Amino acid sequence: MRLRTLLSLMLAGLLMVTSGFIGWLGYSSSHHELQHFTEEEFALANGAAAHKVVDFLNDPANRLLDEFSLRARRGMLNLKDDRALGFDLAERLRVNPTLAWISYSDAETGHFVGVWRTDENEIVLNVSTPGKGEAREEIITQDGREITYQRARPKDYDPRGRDWFKNAVAADTTVWSNPYVFADGVPGITASRVWRASVSGTAAGVFTVDFYLKDLESLLDGVAKQIDGFSAILEPDGQLICDSNNQDATALTAALGSWISTHPKFKNIKGQTSNDPVPMKVGPTTYLTALDHIDEPSGLRCVVAGMVPESVIYNRVNRATGQMGLVGLAGLGLAVLAGWFMAYRISEPLRALGNDLAQVGQFHLAAEDLPRSVVREVNQLRDAADRMKSGLRSFIKYVPDDLVRRLLSSGKEAVLGGEIRELTVFFSDIEGFASHSEKVAPNVLVHQLAVYFEILSRRLRQHSGTIDKFIGDGLLVFFNAPEKVPHHENLACRGTLIGLQELALRQREGEAVAFRTRVGLHRGNVLVGNIGTPERFAYTVLGDVVNVASRLESLNKVYGTQVLASGDVREHAGNDFEWRHLDRISVAGRKGSMDIYELMGLKDGVDDDRLHNRNLYEEALGHYFARSFWDARRIFSQITQNYPEDKAALLMMTRCDHMLSLELPADWDGVFVYTLK
Repeated sequence: MRLRTLLSLMLAGLLMVTSGFIGWLGYSSSHHELQHFTEEEFALANGAAAHKVVDFLNDPANRLLDEFSLRARRGMLNLKDDRALGFDLAERLRVNPTLAWISYSDAETGHFVGVWRTDENEIVLNVSTPGKGEAREEIITQDGREITYQRARPKDYDPRGRDWFKNAVAADTTVWSNPYVFADGVPGITASRVWRASVSGTAAGVFTVDFYLKDLESLLDGVAKQIDGFSAILEPDGQLICDSNNQDATALTAALGSWISTHPKFKNIKGQTSNDPVPMKVGPTTYLTALDHIDEPSGLRCVVAGMVPESVIYNRVNRATGQMGLVGLAGLGLAVLAGWFMAYRISEPLRALGNDLAQVGQFHLAAEDLPRSVVREVNQLRDAADRMKSGLRSFIKYVPDDLVRRLLSSGKEAVLGGEIRELTVFFSDIEGFASHSEKVAPNVLVHQLAVYFEILSRRLRQHSGTIDKFIGDGLLVFFNAPEKVPHHENLACRGTLIGLQELALRQREGEAVAFRTRVGLHRGNVLVGNIGTPERFAYTVLGDVVNVASRLESLNKVYGTQVLASGDVREHAGNDFEWRHLDRISVAGRKGSMDIYELMGLKDGVDDDRLHNRNLYEEALGHYFARSFWDARRIFSQITQNYPEDKAALLMMTRCDHMLSLELPADWDGVFVYTLK
């Protein structure tokens, strides 16, 4: 049966059995259900907000107070060394971005050691002792440096007079303070816990974890935006802790506090309210209010409340049910029953085909067995889609898939053109491939290269690399195009190391031929885009950066290395790798000089002997650049004796001998010029 005939029969049946009764019935019942569902959804959203508050306050406070108390009892926390304790607290504060302060106060002397976070996210160490004037404050940087921090500070601060200290000593468990203004003038709340050297001993000191109210208010602003209303946290007696930004906040919190104080025993299931939303009238507006108790074993007790204008919720319901009512009144009762089965037989294959084509739109081309339809045209469309996917699967083997996905999503035809963009370029080659290829049959060689390229290119693609082309036994890959990739220099280095590691592993296991790969890495501005003729072009890169990457790959033969990178790559790759500064050179066909580096491996992944060798080499290289050739030669000679396989050290020792025989110009800068490509 043709699709047109089937649709004609359905339309005729629908027109003949029009009825408004079912539409009206659907309208009336759906209105009530939608109203109940919307209110329940709002209550659940407030329950989720209560979970966020617990995660924000209770979880980090208990975790850190448990840790500090336990470490103090076991003698694993140096409470007598202000600097050591301060650095310990600073590291905890650095990895817990929701916290404002972490501190320790000595019960006997009132000596205070704390760290706090500035608006610029700097960590400041604060140390004070009662009777000794202003507190001393220093910024603790991530690399461990200490920088004096200047601001006005209260004098002779004594934490023992603070309520949080007294309450912690008296309670012997975690105690949460009411909101108050910190000594530095910022409002917040404190979770504190005493520790004792023994269970029955006297208090030795108090640890605290503090939160700024402004951070809690930011959390509530996000909740209020989500529910399209107002959010607040209150004490169990109705006193306000903090609230979201709202022009009617004063009136809203007063209404909440009044309701809580007159309903002190209202119950709820943790995380889900068991009450229906409570209507509260504030001025001319009626709000629906959801309230959730937080009553944690750690002592955190509060009420999280959300308020949404009744009109906001019911307008949504009225719009939805109104539309449903109109559809219901125009509904066609008997036609729906008659047409359902026919619609299913048509829609199911079309639905499956639509999902399949949506996957094609994202360039996911896995073969799927789609259901056949009773409609001939749908089956023809299904077969055409299968042929299209088969063709695209072949196409992707020639063109970078990221590029094809971008073309498909844009809906535009690819045209000639390019742009200048900063890329990291990878160029590799196989050492001794020419002699190896003469010894094996062509079909065997093709299979060996396929295994080799599959491993290397897969790892590079996993690190956002785009495969440009296979050049015989060489591979050209670039990073940061067609899609922009943050930290592409780091990804290029990481992908290179992981790819070479897997190649080495597979070679040891006999699953791949023991090819030795040489790699060059360079970074800079290149021309990238569709280059060729209007009828046929390729997405590729052109420019000096590509040539330099190729020269660096070739220089591995000179220095006996496997991966050579330019100074630009070394500078921007981050601190995840170990490098060896090899030389300062000028390559053939290029003006200017560059420092070149051996990429030795990932941080903590290079053995101590190699690192020691690296340090000696770089010390010798420093002497070389300073024209102290005798000192440089002595160290290079020591390296060659200890590490005979270090070809770079032998090369530099020989070069030192040559330099000693020359009279160098005054402007000699250590650059060695390579004239061969």
